[in-house]
Amino acid sequence: MRKINNTESENNKYFYVFVVSDSTGETAEKVARAALSQFDVGNVRLKRFLLVDSAQKIKEIITEASEKKAVIIFTLVGDGLRNTMLLESNNSSVVSIDIIGPVLNSISTVLNKSPERKPGLIHRINDEYFKRVDALEFAVKHDDGQRIDEIGDADALVLGISRTSKTPLCLFLAQRGFKAANIPIIDHQEINESVYNIPKEKIFGLISNPERILSLRKERLKRMGIPFSSDYVIKESIEEEIEYSKEIFTKLGIHFIDVTDKSIEEVAADIISSINNK
Repeated sequence: MRKINNTESENNKYFYVFVVSDSTGETAEKVARAALSQFDVGNVRLKRFLLVDSAQKIKEIITEASEKKAVIIFTLVGDGLRNTMLLESNNSSVVSIDIIGPVLNSISTVLNKSPERKPGLIHRINDEYFKRVDALEFAVKHDDGQRIDEIGDADALVLGISRTSKTPLCLFLAQRGFKAANIPIIDHQEINESVYNIPKEKIFGLISNPERILSLRKERLKRMGIPFSSDYVIKESIEEEIEYSKEIFTKLGIHFIDVTDKSIEEVAADIISSINNK
C-alpha cells in the first residue's frame, strides 16, 4: 500500500479556492465568497494571489492548484495572462473560472469597442467615492461660516443671506465631489477679511426674490415654533439684506446667481461649469 505523505493528507483535508488577480483581487474574492456561501462545505481554504503580472507566476499557481485540487477563480483583464491561465489550467486539468473575461467580451460586442484592459481601473470608481465622502465632510464642517480659516481649501465658496439655499447647494456640490463652504451675509455686518483673499473665480453669491425668501423664512420659524416678530420676516428688511449682499458681491467683484426660479441642480450646474472652465 502506498504511504500517504503529510502534504497529500493536508490537501485532502481542505477544499482550496485560489483567487487570482492582476489587481487587488477584491472582485474575484467577493464572487468566490458569495458562491461558497451557497454550499455547506467545511474546511475551505481561500488563498489569494494578487498583482499577478507574468505567465511564469500563473504556471506556478497552476502547479500548486493541481497539487491541492484547488478551484481557481480569477480576474485577469489582459488577453495574454487570461489565455495563459485558461490554457495551462486546461492542460493540468485544473478548474479555473474566468470572472471578468466573458463580461468584457459581451460588452465589447455590444459596443463594438475594445476594452482598455488595464488592471485596477475599477478603483477609479472607488477614488471618486472617497472624493465625494471627503467633500461631504468638508461641506458639513464649513457650513454657515464655520472654520473660516480653512475656506481657502474650498473649490467653491458660497455667499448669501439666510434662506438662499446655501447649505443644500453645498451638499449637492459635495455629492459631485466638489468641496464647498458657505458663509452667511448678515445685514450691516462685514464679512470676514479672509474672504477677500480667495480667488474671485471660486466665490459665488446667491440672491433671490424677497417674496420667496419671506415665504421660506416664515416656514422655517413655523417649524421651529418661533413667532413672526422680528425683522427676519419683514419684507422691507429682507429687501435691504438683498441689496446689502449685492454690495458685498460687487465689492468682491464676483458673479452672483439669482436662485428664485432655479432648482439646486441648475444652480450647481452653473457653478460646476464655472469651476471647470476657469
